Amino acid sequence: MDFSEDFCYREKDLYNTKEFEECDYSEPREQQMVEEESKEAGLTAIYGTIISVDTIYSSNKDCIEYYNIEVNSESYGIVHFILSANTFFVDCFFGDEGVKVVGFFDPSLPMPLIYPPQYQIRVIALDLPGRFVKADFYDCFLVSQDNQLQLEVTNNTYILNEDNRIPYCGNISNKYMVALYSSMTKSIPAKTQPNVIIVLR
Repeated sequence: MDFSEDFCYREKDLYNTKEFEECDYSEPREQQMVEEESKEAGLTAIYGTIISVDTIYSSNKDCIEYYNIEVNSESYGIVHFILSANTFFVDCFFGDEGVKVVGFFDPSLPMPLIYPPQYQIRVIALDLPGRFVKADFYDCFLVSQDNQLQLEVTNNTYILNEDNRIPYCGNISNKYMVALYSSMTKSIPAKTQPNVIIVLR
């Protein structure tokens, strides 16, 4: 099973709505965190192994409504990843049984009260050895919403736009982004010089 077929057209959700002017660098980040908590929801990761994939087509079978991927996660148990037109695929991959993946979902969204639980996946990637992936909201100081990772952008960091994966030349503060990196410090937050940053919609 590959994911090369087209999804049905739908208006895509926009996550990045903040403007650069909201950043205030006159005080250190620690002081700003004490004064005001971020109102942006972070993204939560689920790591697991694909068990099966169901393709849900539209009524006339000319496009795909969504993929329903059954995943076995050590932390969450059996879960279902719902992949739709709003899902960003970091990698091109086949949804074969045994493939290790990581999906990121927005915990602030409503969830159906069913078992196994279903998660609307915003970002999905292969879980590869030697590569780390983190999708989240990054603040003015490029620290993730959960305070676990800070990005240090260098001239070797390739920054892309989610749409069409073209180079992104705008401001990356206060944005939902995906960071791909291979190493990090042991501090809190951990610091990394990412290889690739993808700015989400």
